[in-house]
Amino acid sequence: MAGATPYRGRPLRRFEDERLLRGEGSFVDDMHRPGMLHASVLRSPHAHARIRSVDASRARAMAGVVAVLTGDDVHGVLPNIAAVRREGMGETPIPEHPVLAHERVCYVGQPVAIAVAEDRYAARDALDLIEVSYEPLEPLLDPRAAAEPDAPLLHAGGGSNVVLRTAAGAGDVEGAFAAADHVVRASFEVPRLAAVPMECRATLAEYDVSTDTLTVWTSTQVPHRVKTYLANLLPEAPSHIRVIAPDVGGGFGRKIEVWPEEVALAYLAQQLGRPVKWAEDRSENVVTGHGRGFTADVEAAVASDGRVLGMRFRMLADLGAFFLTSTGGPPGNAVQRVAGPYAIEAMDVECLGVVTNRPPTGPYRGAGGPEAAVLIERTMDLIAAELGMDPVELRRRNFIPADAFPYETATGLTYDSGDFGRALERVLELAGYDEVRERQRAAGGDGPLIGIGVATIVKASGGKANVRNGEARVEIDATGRVTIYTDVSPHGQGIETSFAQIAADLLGVPPEDVSVRHGDTDMLATGGGTTSSRGLAVGGSAAYLALEQAQERLTRAAATLLGCAPADVSLADGAATAAPPGASTGRVPIGEVAAAAHREDGELVFSASYTLPANPFAFAAHAAVVEIDRDTGDVALVRFAAVHDCGRIINPMIVRGQIHGGITQGIGQALSEAMVYDDDGQPLTGSLMTYGIPTAETTPSFILDHIESPSPTNPLGIKGIGELPTVAAPVAVANAVMDALRATATRHIDMPLLPEKVWRALREGA
Repeated sequence: MAGATPYRGRPLRRFEDERLLRGEGSFVDDMHRPGMLHASVLRSPHAHARIRSVDASRARAMAGVVAVLTGDDVHGVLPNIAAVRREGMGETPIPEHPVLAHERVCYVGQPVAIAVAEDRYAARDALDLIEVSYEPLEPLLDPRAAAEPDAPLLHAGGGSNVVLRTAAGAGDVEGAFAAADHVVRASFEVPRLAAVPMECRATLAEYDVSTDTLTVWTSTQVPHRVKTYLANLLPEAPSHIRVIAPDVGGGFGRKIEVWPEEVALAYLAQQLGRPVKWAEDRSENVVTGHGRGFTADVEAAVASDGRVLGMRFRMLADLGAFFLTSTGGPPGNAVQRVAGPYAIEAMDVECLGVVTNRPPTGPYRGAGGPEAAVLIERTMDLIAAELGMDPVELRRRNFIPADAFPYETATGLTYDSGDFGRALERVLELAGYDEVRERQRAAGGDGPLIGIGVATIVKASGGKANVRNGEARVEIDATGRVTIYTDVSPHGQGIETSFAQIAADLLGVPPEDVSVRHGDTDMLATGGGTTSSRGLAVGGSAAYLALEQAQERLTRAAATLLGCAPADVSLADGAATAAPPGASTGRVPIGEVAAAAHREDGELVFSASYTLPANPFAFAAHAAVVEIDRDTGDVALVRFAAVHDCGRIINPMIVRGQIHGGITQGIGQALSEAMVYDDDGQPLTGSLMTYGIPTAETTPSFILDHIESPSPTNPLGIKGIGELPTVAAPVAVANAVMDALRATATRHIDMPLLPEKVWRALREGA
């Protein structure tokens, strides 16, 4: 029986915050092991070049240097890092990422050699003594050109630079276009982005020869995946590998890969017999791995009343020079997610993944969702402009009705539940939509241009394949304190607090008596980690099932102590109570109940596995209001409202925090962020001096609300919130800017919407 004072739904402050704010966090770069060495990575300065020779003799002779590892040293010893094959990849040869470059480098920042020394300064200085002779080659940078049949091959043996082809669709697309009153066409580019976590990547590896144990502390979202890859890649894999993710200062999807440096450090720790630590600097982080990077051509067949009859999407994903473990994920996601929240019965969608001389891409908060949202939501606004219709009304006419769930899209997704129209109407109210439209009509020619844009999107939780599987274990000691072991490791989501609230409701203990352990492969045999918004939908559900077992055991023990039937026991407020009057004892502290159960059973340990049967789909409606300076093109974001449906909410404060962070990242994508390269493949935005992350000055206060459509897919009714705001925010801002520019001849401007781009649109439309 659930507690009388439920903790789920209460905005408790995060338990983990005080420790972190006091500087008591334990991140990889904070760690020190006896005899520890330090590593530094030499990276390619060329986008494409042949390696004529690598001479590390001077570096090896330098005082304090213990070893230098080059591509020649590991070629044929450490295999390339294999990618996870996904739907649509078929048997096409995949360019797997080498641990260190051998014979050729294929992007700026590719690891070429690693110096290991007694301190990090000596390791860094040693890089200057490694002499590499390069023969520059012509880089392949344009994904459209790379996809052409006659394009020069980046990798021999594949037959094409197209290494991934994934498609989806259903319905009579040709018939839809034949019956259309209007055909709206557009092309879009979604630039590459850097994730910019607070903490860059870092790894510490230690090998104990006496126990044949390799322990790796690494800033990762997926400890079990790293363990699996190390076991497969190391030539003499230890009998026991333990991977630990300590505190992680942000991941955003870019830390779900297995990186070359993790493999190299594990190998070095074995070879040298001493712990080795490496910590990435900010420039390395910005340059070496990205998200997004899509171009697309879109066609929409539209009836005169605004109904979208059918759509075609042709996407190109710039995957970079090599695959990492999850590079193939976003293209497949984008193909399915372009359906959006709309009842469009005929769709034909294809995405080609192309290799270029840029760093590898992979999941970044939303993982294909933001890319898809740009395509469908910008197109919806272009359709509205073509028809002379308000973009909100166009969305209303095409929404999936609330009584149509579960609903299968033409791209093969099944939406479990929702009420899209209710969320949209609420966000329009919060944003003052009608008021802004009135201001636009009344505005003169001297003040700033005013625009309002909306975006309505869906986002799945839980991922695919084995990521939907979760593991948990619950232990209760003889005093009633609870420990939950979960395969979900936190990096900002407040997992420790949310799981404690769930436990408090089921077991009647105060949340502060619940400890949550995570991020250690020795705790649980398997685990999907933190990815795909699976934290509560999968990990939380597994914990919930284990806690239900614990609740049942405590209830039976309490019934014996109280002299009543188990059905009459309530666990709440730190005690077990008997519901009917006349029970022998009315109240027993949980500690006494746990002690009694321990005397009978010896220990209280409850394990559970959970497999999410289908993805829950969350919904977001965002509205942005902008003002544009007519003289400079500067875009000021003056209001931002958002309504989310993430199912049942465990902790509203944590949900708001996730939304704040997600919207802010989306604003960066819309207005200032992009990885830009010159014609030689050199990054022009390779540090925070040039890469424009948003600031407090450019980010308004957010007006937030939520609705709840509990998901039937999991016992908690959860729909993930971690990625949802980042999917909707960029295109809401873009639609607002283009709304402000509606009087110009410019139909579309690709993100980021920099002042220069907007200024040129104003000049051309004057």
